[in-house]
Amino acid sequence: MTAASLTAHLDRWSDDRLRRLLVLRPDLCHPPVPDLAALAARAGTQVSVLRALEQQDRGRLHVLEALAVLQARPGAGAGTGTGTERLAAFLSGPEPDEELSSWLREALAELAAAALVLPGGPATDPARGDGQAADAWLLPLAVAAALGPHPLGLGRAASALGAAPGAGTAPDAPPRDRAGVLGLLRRAADEPGLLERAAAALDALQDSPVARLPEPPGPVHAVLLRTGLLRRAGTLPDGTALAEHPLEAGLAWRDGTAGRPVPLRPPAPGGRPVSAALRRNAALAAIGDLLRGATDLLDLLAEGLPTLRSGGVGVRDLRRLADRAGASPEDTAWTLELLAAAGLVVLDPDTSRWVPAAEAAGWSRAARHLQWQSLVQGWLRGGRAPMLGPVPGVPTPAGGPRGAAPAPGPAGTPTSPPAGGGRALAPDRNRPDAPRLRADVLEAARVLEAECPGARLEDAVPARQSWHRPRRAARTGAFTGPLLAEAARLGLTGAGALTPPGALVAEGRLEEAAAAVGSALPAPVTRVRLQADLTAVAPGYLDPAVARGLGAMADPEGDGAAGVYRFSDASVHRALDAGMGAGDIERFLAAHSEDDLPQALRYLVRDAARRHGALAVGGAGAWLRVEDEAVLDAVLADPALAAARLERLAPTVAVAGVGPADLHRMLAAAGHRAALRRTAAAAPLGPGAGPDGPTGGAGPADRTPGPPAADPAPAAFPEPVRAARWTPGEEELDAQLARLRAAPRPAPSGPGPEEAVALLRHAARSRSAVRLTTVDQRGDRLSQRVVPLAVAGGRVRALVPEREAETVIPLHRVVAAEHAE
Repeated sequence: MTAASLTAHLDRWSDDRLRRLLVLRPDLCHPPVPDLAALAARAGTQVSVLRALEQQDRGRLHVLEALAVLQARPGAGAGTGTGTERLAAFLSGPEPDEELSSWLREALAELAAAALVLPGGPATDPARGDGQAADAWLLPLAVAAALGPHPLGLGRAASALGAAPGAGTAPDAPPRDRAGVLGLLRRAADEPGLLERAAAALDALQDSPVARLPEPPGPVHAVLLRTGLLRRAGTLPDGTALAEHPLEAGLAWRDGTAGRPVPLRPPAPGGRPVSAALRRNAALAAIGDLLRGATDLLDLLAEGLPTLRSGGVGVRDLRRLADRAGASPEDTAWTLELLAAAGLVVLDPDTSRWVPAAEAAGWSRAARHLQWQSLVQGWLRGGRAPMLGPVPGVPTPAGGPRGAAPAPGPAGTPTSPPAGGGRALAPDRNRPDAPRLRADVLEAARVLEAECPGARLEDAVPARQSWHRPRRAARTGAFTGPLLAEAARLGLTGAGALTPPGALVAEGRLEEAAAAVGSALPAPVTRVRLQADLTAVAPGYLDPAVARGLGAMADPEGDGAAGVYRFSDASVHRALDAGMGAGDIERFLAAHSEDDLPQALRYLVRDAARRHGALAVGGAGAWLRVEDEAVLDAVLADPALAAARLERLAPTVAVAGVGPADLHRMLAAAGHRAALRRTAAAAPLGPGAGPDGPTGGAGPADRTPGPPAADPAPAAFPEPVRAARWTPGEEELDAQLARLRAAPRPAPSGPGPEEAVALLRHAARSRSAVRLTTVDQRGDRLSQRVVPLAVAGGRVRALVPEREAETVIPLHRVVAAEHAE
């Protein structure tokens, strides 16, 4: 099927049918095409065909591969369509059931709507319009090439493989069914048990028709080569010989049928459903752990987390942070990734350290369901997949952290991505299609939940994706297990099944999901139990304001729903250093305690307050020494020097809160002349130091953090490319259809370069002759009959029968190609 014939078909289609084609394959009108010929050419490109095949389920791909086999079988004429009844008989046997026939008609109509099959029978009459009731169907060469060299696990035709030199020839009348193949093997097998072994080898060749051929061939390989059931098919670069099971032999072994059942419907989820109560409890526990871990990690990042020159967080820094957080390195790395995706952790370009963003303070004060909503939104939009993965050099404890173990995939499917395991916050996990991967997993889980409430997802989601989008699942299936584990950490799934908030998120209703989480989570508590062992126990989630106040005077202990805080001499001194007095501490505890203050705790607070301040430390940037006390009295009383923060230490000595150069300048401005003495500490010889000392202001001890910058911090990682399929709007479709109808009707023409390349690939597999038209350097056309041997690397290697020689032709010089007479 050439591009020219596809243009003729499109020219007969109605506007509604063209509109449906553009909806099913939106890449055909993005960017817009000028006419139907350009639309047909784009529909035949390899990229467009591969995108269209990715949208087909396993059953429809099975139909396309069956058409490819029937179109490539010996005796099938070029351009001859396959009837619907013939296709149904090939798929299921001479008497297909009514269910298969009905499903097949619907599947062919949908494939024809996407221009993946075209009518090739009586229904191609222009009076029939769009050809919905076609008697026969043609598979375009571009689609056949995109399906691969071995549709349905069958090999190439014997004519494309050639004879097996030195190993005998195939019989003149090859067998047509399984019984004929067994009879042929029975006559050729001259050793006991060889027939059974050869039959088992043929069964194995139905899954992979290409096999390695030992030298010299063993008894089984020898008998298969003698009977023509195996043909030599070249060698690998290392010299290993290959053999291929011919198409004719494979069809005979399958009794002339596809030999595989058509998967009409997706596999049903197995296992016992998970109860709603179990899902709810598991999800609420995961959400509580997530929010506590994220809050603790933000507090620990106040000092910043260094990054490596190559990007990401070092293993040692991550381990130290995990030890302080009381979590595993893997759990800490995943939480860091989630906070960065939500915009709560950013990379400071000035210090090259990961620090909390300006929005982190507001997030910490927000309600828990809003905190959860922010994290889930960051997870859905993040361009990192997966966030969950092993960290190189950091062993994971047996069993892993709670909620961190990735969900196991189906048998034979890896549960970790190929590139998982990079450093935390490093750019090696960036994936532009990460949002689409998460959306696909949640959508599959939502459909399974609708079909079977409480269905276990660990095996059902990979199986459903492998049926629904098998070609896409072959590339991205390794990410399904880790993404399901991340969904469990977020509470979107619980105990292996989808939760009601997870179903709302899958439908795009995140705000409603957050409201559902807020109503399910218990209200925060504001009162604690003070015990005689100097501990305070919060029987539940503690209000953030109360938790911050309690954390200022006590050290948190343990990890769980009930928070435990322990008072000590050091923790009370920490509160006193922050500016609180003994009375302030006692009043705060009395206001948030269920009982009276224990006597031991009261004594601890008052004893620490009595001893606090006996030894004090402050900051000073410069000293001032005078010979006359009266002069110092005048300086201290001068209001112009209030900003210097002068404080008398002795009758003739004072210290200032600014640096020596600043104090000297302020004294001169106020009319007090002073000598600037340089010391090793005050006048370093280095960058920024002038002849009179440092040119800067206050030292590090005097600097106070200023207001945040007006511009927001740059994003930690670039915004991911929207990998979801673009869907044209009604206005765009109307504009495209109007442009197609306004363009001149296509004139009859031969196949274009794209179709020519597809034809060459098809001819190289079948070793059939083509009439090839090329242009030379002067622009002159040359037409010759060739047999393509290989198409790769931008060139076609072909045999010229007239000269009995091989030639290599660059593909950019190919103008057209068509089947030779």
